[in-house]
Amino acid sequence: MINLYDYDIFANNESTLKETSKDDADKNAITYMTDSNIKVIDFDGVKDEYIANLSLRDTPKSNDVLYKHNDELYFIEFKNGNMDKEIYNIRRKIFDSLLIFTDIINRGISFTRKYVKYILVFNLENSKNYIVDILKKDEVQDSKSFDKILDSFGSLANIDSFDFFGLRKQFKNLYFNDVYTYTSKEFDEKFIKQITSGQVF
Repeated sequence: MINLYDYDIFANNESTLKETSKDDADKNAITYMTDSNIKVIDFDGVKDEYIANLSLRDTPKSNDVLYKHNDELYFIEFKNGNMDKEIYNIRRKIFDSLLIFTDIINRGISFTRKYVKYILVFNLENSKNYIVDILKKDEVQDSKSFDKILDSFGSLANIDSFDFFGLRKQFKNLYFNDVYTYTSKEFDEKFIKQITSGQVF
């Protein structure tokens, strides 16, 4: 397993989960998708440093976070907006990030397939309509009905088994060891709490 801090480009871009989860699209209402101060690598910063001298016409996309816990690596992407408008960019971010990461560490995709997991953290409130369409719940006409569906999800032990956006189907076992999709609340409960309690995720 690699040590991320052996690579200057990673060490130069240390941040926190909170800072990397910041949504400042609206300068008057900056929000964070987590308050966790766990130290991570700001992979947007890594990408910017990686391409600094390449004179590119088109800037590659990048995941928000690279994080190492025990012998597992995680790419994490925070999406506060409507997923209907974001899913294409998310897929491109995955591919661009994988190419940049594997080039930096001089390893192939077989390495990420074995050691790297991917987590998408999204804002449920901003994506309700899109998820309803995905679930093909045409009978759901109002928020109360939708909330009942969410309550039933919440009662399940493994809500991350829902592949809302098709990312697990596309990327697990080919590019990543596993793929998870969490709301911001689930991310804090299912990932942050396990990390901070010392449990292996």
